[in-house]
Amino acid sequence: MFSRESVAIWAHKTYIELLASIHGQHRSDAKSSGNASSPLKPHLFPRPPRTQRSPVSSLNSQTKSRSNTGYFFGTNTGGYQSPIGVSSPVQNLSHTSGYPFSMVDGTGMGMQGQKPLQVPTDSYIASAIPRHMNGLTSSLSLISPVSASPSPLSSPAVKQLEAISQARAALGTLEKLCAESGWTWIDGLLFGGCLAYGLGDLNSAISWFRRVLVVEERHVEALSNLALTFLSQNRREEAEQYWRLVVKTRPSHFEAVEHLIGLLVGDHRGKDVVETINFVENSLRRPHDASQISNTDTAFASSNRSPFNIPGSDIGRMVALIHAKGNMLYTLGDNIGAAKAFEEAVLLAIGIQRGGISVLIDRILNVLKADITHGNLAEIERTQSQAPVLLSPEKATMTAKLVFPPDGSLPGLRDVPKGSAEKAAISTTSNSLLSLAKIFQDGMSTGGGAAGRYGATVKDILALYYLSLALHASPSTANNVGILLASIQQSTPNGTLSGTVTDVSRGGPVDAGIRLALDYYNYGLRLDNNHAHLYTNLGSLLKDINQLPMAIEMYERAVKCDGTFDIALANLANAVKDQGRISDAIEYYRRAVKANPEFAEAVCGLANALNSVCDWKGRGGVVRDGGNRDRWHVDDNGMLNDARSPNAVSYGWMKRVVEIVEKQLKQGESWGLGVLGTEGMLDRFLAEIMAAQGGQWSDSRKAFLKREVTSWIGQPYEGAKIIRLIERSSQRTVWRWYHDKYTRGLQYPQSEYRRPTVPSALTTPSAPTVLPFHTFTCPLSAKQVRLISERNGLRISCSTLRSSWLSPTVYPPPAPPRPYLKVGYISSDFNNHPLAHLMQSVFGLHNPSRVKAHCYATTSSDNSEHRKQIERESPVFYNAHSWSPDQLIRQIVNDGIHILINLNGFTRGARNEIFAARPAPIQMSFMGFAGTLGAEWCDYLYADTTAVPTEMLRPHRDNVTVEDAVQGFKQNDLDNWVYAENIIYARYSFFCCDHRQSAPDAGMRGFTWEQEKTRRWEMRKQLFPQLQDDQVILGNFNQLYKIEPTTFRTWLKILSACPKAVLWLLRFPDLGQRNLHHLATIWAGESVASRIIFTDVAPKPQHISRAQVCDLFLDTPECNAHTTAADVLWSGTPLLTFPRHQHKMCSRIAASILRAAVPQNEDGRRVADRLVVGSEEEYLTRAVELVKGLRYVGEGEGEGELLRARKMLWEERWRNEAFDTRRWVADLEDAYWAAWGKWERGEGGDLWLTDLEAGA
Repeated sequence: MFSRESVAIWAHKTYIELLASIHGQHRSDAKSSGNASSPLKPHLFPRPPRTQRSPVSSLNSQTKSRSNTGYFFGTNTGGYQSPIGVSSPVQNLSHTSGYPFSMVDGTGMGMQGQKPLQVPTDSYIASAIPRHMNGLTSSLSLISPVSASPSPLSSPAVKQLEAISQARAALGTLEKLCAESGWTWIDGLLFGGCLAYGLGDLNSAISWFRRVLVVEERHVEALSNLALTFLSQNRREEAEQYWRLVVKTRPSHFEAVEHLIGLLVGDHRGKDVVETINFVENSLRRPHDASQISNTDTAFASSNRSPFNIPGSDIGRMVALIHAKGNMLYTLGDNIGAAKAFEEAVLLAIGIQRGGISVLIDRILNVLKADITHGNLAEIERTQSQAPVLLSPEKATMTAKLVFPPDGSLPGLRDVPKGSAEKAAISTTSNSLLSLAKIFQDGMSTGGGAAGRYGATVKDILALYYLSLALHASPSTANNVGILLASIQQSTPNGTLSGTVTDVSRGGPVDAGIRLALDYYNYGLRLDNNHAHLYTNLGSLLKDINQLPMAIEMYERAVKCDGTFDIALANLANAVKDQGRISDAIEYYRRAVKANPEFAEAVCGLANALNSVCDWKGRGGVVRDGGNRDRWHVDDNGMLNDARSPNAVSYGWMKRVVEIVEKQLKQGESWGLGVLGTEGMLDRFLAEIMAAQGGQWSDSRKAFLKREVTSWIGQPYEGAKIIRLIERSSQRTVWRWYHDKYTRGLQYPQSEYRRPTVPSALTTPSAPTVLPFHTFTCPLSAKQVRLISERNGLRISCSTLRSSWLSPTVYPPPAPPRPYLKVGYISSDFNNHPLAHLMQSVFGLHNPSRVKAHCYATTSSDNSEHRKQIERESPVFYNAHSWSPDQLIRQIVNDGIHILINLNGFTRGARNEIFAARPAPIQMSFMGFAGTLGAEWCDYLYADTTAVPTEMLRPHRDNVTVEDAVQGFKQNDLDNWVYAENIIYARYSFFCCDHRQSAPDAGMRGFTWEQEKTRRWEMRKQLFPQLQDDQVILGNFNQLYKIEPTTFRTWLKILSACPKAVLWLLRFPDLGQRNLHHLATIWAGESVASRIIFTDVAPKPQHISRAQVCDLFLDTPECNAHTTAADVLWSGTPLLTFPRHQHKMCSRIAASILRAAVPQNEDGRRVADRLVVGSEEEYLTRAVELVKGLRYVGEGEGEGELLRARKMLWEERWRNEAFDTRRWVADLEDAYWAAWGKWERGEGGDLWLTDLEAGA
């Protein structure tokens, strides 16, 4: 007769061998199916009772793995394998370029708003558990046909037969002994249930486990095994009921806790997961021990006692449980709760019970600084530096050994069993550090409200990442560190830098942060060379430092790793588009949209790319304003539909783009909602606003401000109003400082002039996907155009106001102008660029007794003649392309700039953060961007009544006081205005045209009209020898993105009505030629399409010269010719334009230039009135009338209104207002002085130069 002890040992051995045989059979099946290299998923089995002598240690770790969550077989991961199906939410991040796309995690969502994690539908693989109900015959269904290769005696199938036979024999013996005990031998009953389960007889297993409960009602092992068996039968409610009973009875039964959590995760019951883990924590937490002390040294030394009443060997499991809670809270959108959970997990593993995560951060930083500088640790701890410690990846991996000498072992985990359990606990701690740092990183960029810890800085976050990387070398950690370091803007590190870094030149010094970021991305790729996010982020960084070919290579590698990675595909599309590869860009955008149809950046990128080459099939359109905003739509077959037809509806990709705009702007209304309603925030905010203006407020004024600001709480645009009020108060603080110092002669400390701070709970807003520049050709309303600029301006403002380089006080105002104003011009376009073509003489033409120009070039020199002239003639010129924001601001302040000019606006290369920092009392924008900036950091636009009709101004025009700001906010919901900035209205056109000084024929002033006609005709014959003398050349030299279906249809109508006319367009880009020719053929027939002539884009001098060949320039009404209009009018060619939209400056500039290019008399105005039309219909009829009225009778000789207008324009160019740069500069100086006078007096409102005496 066998003893119970010997039978128990035999049953345990038999059970283990049965599981191993099942594992072996599955491994064999995988190999025979060609999936041998694929890891097997773990399959869960009940836990047997412990025996005195278990043969577990003799089993191969690859065929058997003892889990803390029951028994399972599968791939040995070297760590815990748990049914807690919650993965870390913050390990794979990527960011985009081209669009202001923000940083993006593995789900494709930005750092501003993460999508919920995708959790498994079921944390268990129940289908893998064999269902053997009727003995050996059915058990044989497990066995695959035996192959001829391995010996039958050693094949997995035979081994499984042997294991099954042994298991059935053991089960029979157990049944006999248990019956003899009166079914009270609990270990025997547990073994019986386990063996029955392993043989697939689940109903029998349930019977065995239930017999245990008859003996001991709350036997936790039996309850847990019973729950697992119910789950295998998909009886999930019963499984949950039994596991909950185990957890309630014994909260330290981690197997049951983890199984229960896995079940809840599988059912997507996140809140229940959190509640369950909280119950376990609270049940096991020791009572508060007041004897624990909290200084840094003792926090590390006093970690002998865990805060939980569990064995030290289980601390790793508690760390895992709390980490899982953090992941679930993150999934539920509770970033604050998630951060607290991750912090708790880290502190538990580290052994810190007091002082929070800041104790660990300080310790890491101090130890690293001491190691790098070989300094005294105690001294370093006393001098708390705010500078980050910049480590190479190799140095960062040593962090744990430095912080926890000598070997880096974590104090809180010292009792965790060595081997896989310890490795798993360390890995979990590393993941918690990573997740916590990432949430802090999000919080730093979004304001901290979602971060769980306000005020986390780069140095804090880097410290956590370094320790995470040291504990577990993860490519995801390297990826996140790279993202963070790339945001550090410093040419020479102010922080402590250790280790070598890669140098990638961008034509100047590369920031220390960027160099290190490159190192971390490359380090991460050495860990995992198939990491798509790393390749994507490395590509974006390379693109940012002007290494476009290398960036494209990285994006291509990312796409090779993951062909459906939408972020990488969109970034690759943006990059190849910048190379001029439009066709490739379109293909990548299409793939990105296919991968994620809701990816707004890809949808809008595709729309812009298609529009740039006039590929309008499927464009559709939107029906707005009675069809007037977007008149003619194009269906999938390329055919036209009229938006004014009775049954017209919006459709196509243009509809999708507009819907994206509408959705994002609507979402933007709720930005900052309720921020001022948090406890104490309103009073603190109001106190800072009043203090910024000297604090001397009457009771009535205080009451007014509090009443108005209180009314914002919980209402749309709350966040926008907060930022605007902060900026307005800062402006008034500068004004107050100026008058304190220079008017009243008072000297206060600089701290008297602090700027209000952004509430910590106010995140940085996202910008709409459609950029301000793209509104030029998108059918949007006045309000939508305005709000897109406003959202971009607010994002820049909020980000700048949170920047570490920004002074907490406003910048000192300049001394009064004696005798001249100092005017600063900031631009990235002081090179061979249209802006330099138009303004290259301006900076040297300023009257030195009135204005001294300071030019700040934010791009390196291209050695063009335009750059050389600006450098040579500007009184002060700085090559500031490598300067950080604080360097550039310091120089502006030191130069004593009174008025700072933004020559970029929302165009590529803009440094708008400089303007948001407000380094000058007055800031103004013109020439760079044809529209509103919608930002408080732009005080004035220089414009004229044609470009900016007064009807488009916000009704409240004063922008001086806090009360003005409040009044302006009340008009935010009005639909019919665009410009909140004050406007300085020019005497003539605001547009500067330097052709009289710089055009290729500027030296031909002595030419007569007769000579000009001869020259023009000779060039016509040279360019178009195939044309007959009586043919009329219509032309447009714009980039093709400015053409849209309504305009192209009108041009075809003109050609149809004028058989002798041809239309001259540019291959700009060349892909558009094929598309336009195809559409012309199906819309108007081959006879019309054949009269469209395309030529290549010419160099600037040739472009201006050959413009004279055109008889009539047909402007694009949606977005006019700007620089091209000036070129055409300088050549003498008449220009027909239609300012289609009052709310879009870009559609009105050609008319502005034209009206200044004719004589300022009745004849000139008559010509301008004929060439500036008021409707699509008038555009068509006027063009036909002008073409049909032109008749050539000889070598350039002829008659008609067009020739008369040409003669006027050509002769007048030497004396008209449009090309008189000296007069334009003098008018601009009048504008500067008038604006300065208003600022000094504290006056607001618009300025009209016609009301001023010239030169006064």
